[in-house]
Amino acid sequence: MAKKMYYYNVKNRSAGTVVYHIPEDNIHRRFAPGELKRISYEELLHLSYQPGGRELMANFLQIQSEGVPKSLGIKTEPEYYMSEKEVIELLQNGSLEAFLDCLDFAPEGVIELVKKFAVSLPLSDF
Repeated sequence: MAKKMYYYNVKNRSAGTVVYHIPEDNIHRRFAPGELKRISYEELLHLSYQPGGRELMANFLQIQSEGVPKSLGIKTEPEYYMSEKEVIELLQNGSLEAFLDCLDFAPEGVIELVKKFAVSLPLSDF
């Protein structure tokens, strides 16, 4: 009986291209900025074993399923799951406290989104 494969949405939320290679499985992936791909749990697990793999998933690639990052040994804060829409909402309508929490605890990919939207959106200086 074949083993069931589980797939998850994985998004590059950084401003640059993210590339990884898993030689044992002959996998080479390239994510353009903002690109979303369906990746198997097995591939994510193998990526977590690669040098820098967990760092890529923690800071630049967002696994859009709660619980999966933790099962891969990736520590996440609530800011890890923020979408572009939520970042814009935070910048336009969020409290100063929520904004400062985001700056303190968000992964690099979210910080890049904050920078991108802070200069491209009309924002209050308040």
